Amino acid sequence: MHNNQIYGLTKGQASPTSDVGMTTKVQPDGVIVSPFNPIALGVFLNVSFVARGFSGDVSHLTGLIKEAINHKGFSMIDILQPCVTFNRLNTFAWYRERVYTLDAGYNPEDRASAFEKSLEWGEKIPIGVIYKSVRQTFEDQIPTLKKGPLVSLETGGPFDNAMQEFY
Repeated sequence: MHNNQIYGLTKGQASPTSDVGMTTKVQPDGVIVSPFNPIALGVFLNVSFVARGFSGDVSHLTGLIKEAINHKGFSMIDILQPCVTFNRLNTFAWYRERVYTLDAGYNPEDRASAFEKSLEWGEKIPIGVIYKSVRQTFEDQIPTLKKGPLVSLETGGPFDNAMQEFY
């Protein structure tokens, strides 16, 4: 998930993740709504892989993306990346002062701790795997999908004849 805390492609209006007080051309008096927290929502919804990365730390972000791709289940990465055109507050320097990598002692499988960590924002912003749960995927629980992609399955009968129109 691209997160630069502003709608840069629409000329710089506030986005759901913009900090309270941020001023823009559309919000000259500043944002008055608390920012949306995608990490907290992911942990709350029990997404099986929730992480945050920073575009200013390419090697760390690359590792997160690889881990998310290899994760069996739904993966969500909140990627913090400054908008150098419209967001003059959340710059590379601003993030570098605040982001820190979760240490090896942090347990991303502890959902309560993950939710607590998801609320950390401001002077310190954690990056890394915030929450991870190894479990059966949605697809694993549907017997028909265990046989392979639906498009490659034999259905038989009149349904096959009807489907021929779409091939």
